[in-house]
Amino acid sequence: MMKKSDILSKVLGLRFGYNMEELKRFVTDSVRWDKEQWEVYHNKLISDVVIHAYKHVPYYHDLFDNNGINPHSIKSENDLQNIPVTRKKDILNNPQSFMADNANTFHPMKHHTGGTTGRPMFYYNDRKSWALNWALKMYTFEQAGFHFGVDKLAVMAGGSLIPGKSSGMKHKVWRWVNNYYTMPISHLSPQVMDEYIDGLIKNKIQFLRGYPSAVSSFAEYIVYSNRFVPLKAVFTTAEMLYPHQRAIIKVAFGCDTWDTYGCGDGMGQAVDCKTHDKMHVFEQVSIMQIVNNKGYEVMPGEEGEVVLTSLYDYAMPFIRYAPGDYALKGIGACSCECTSKTINKIIGRTSDVFRFSNGRIVNGLSFPIEELTDEVKRFQIVQVESDVVEVLLEEKSTLSKERIEKLKRIVGYHCGEGVNVVVKVVDRIEVPTSEKFRYVVSRV
Repeated sequence: MMKKSDILSKVLGLRFGYNMEELKRFVTDSVRWDKEQWEVYHNKLISDVVIHAYKHVPYYHDLFDNNGINPHSIKSENDLQNIPVTRKKDILNNPQSFMADNANTFHPMKHHTGGTTGRPMFYYNDRKSWALNWALKMYTFEQAGFHFGVDKLAVMAGGSLIPGKSSGMKHKVWRWVNNYYTMPISHLSPQVMDEYIDGLIKNKIQFLRGYPSAVSSFAEYIVYSNRFVPLKAVFTTAEMLYPHQRAIIKVAFGCDTWDTYGCGDGMGQAVDCKTHDKMHVFEQVSIMQIVNNKGYEVMPGEEGEVVLTSLYDYAMPFIRYAPGDYALKGIGACSCECTSKTINKIIGRTSDVFRFSNGRIVNGLSFPIEELTDEVKRFQIVQVESDVVEVLLEEKSTLSKERIEKLKRIVGYHCGEGVNVVVKVVDRIEVPTSEKFRYVVSRV
């Protein structure tokens, strides 16, 4: 009888058009490559994607010509520093100029950013890029003892943003194949968290994945309730993981936390080393550089901006792309067998948690970001008082009263009784000089 893990590999293979088992073997072998092997691998892929971008992508053709850059001179990671940094605002201002004129050749898959900069953005990944991304994800989880399609995984993330809206059959089948046990973070009341604790124990779940703010809030509740839920591993993503959060998670679940960084627009990935003192960068699918304000690599141990060059995205290339994240560059070689670059930690990717007097704990990442993608330039959600939330909107076009009232009802539904939600349409939401914009802010 075919196991769920076999079904998952078949489904992924059909979806992406690649043999997932072969890609997983490639990942397992490549993490131990020496410096020369990495250089040979990177140099060929960098040269190919840069020349392709110049020939077929209007934005990069103009960028190279305007800066006197010969695409054939970009042959290595070091040469990439001659290319100016591209930012999200450049893409949002003219997304079509980033699409290759032969994009359909690469079977592009449409995705969107989560909106942590306050401006959600659509982008495209080639199938091969996304397939390799999945192989890397599987490798990451296996380091902690988890196997897709075999072990059950509790997922603490945003649930349905619309009250009463249910998932479609496609998503239900996907959750079944992956053995996902969903734990929406929209309403983390004591009653809901008690149900989650009972669900983890009843279903014998040993792995948990979620946003650090949500998982640590859940862990705090477990500890303060004098309970203990033993797990084998916790995976965190999408936000900065603080030491105090890692510590409370350890107390509540009795296991290590594996922090992960992922950026689909640019295909950047990094994951905790098994020593848990730094993160390994996955260089198979993307080049990650940590740069200063002039675009040059910082020294080991220094803080800088994350800049990504995707190696397998040709439909919509991302070359020297800054998604808005900051990191501390790693120092020296790692003591484990993995030979890739390291970063000490990601800095500044965090979302505030709102705590209301009605007992609810609401994670900012559960608010209706995707609902606003086509209608606003930028948004920000602010807890201005203990039970007062403001939603600030910069319009693309005039929002109807009905649309604003709908948004107000959705946010109010998540916050619960007694919380006053105020929606304001403003001319401009100020962006800090650091260009790190927080779309969720608690002033309480």
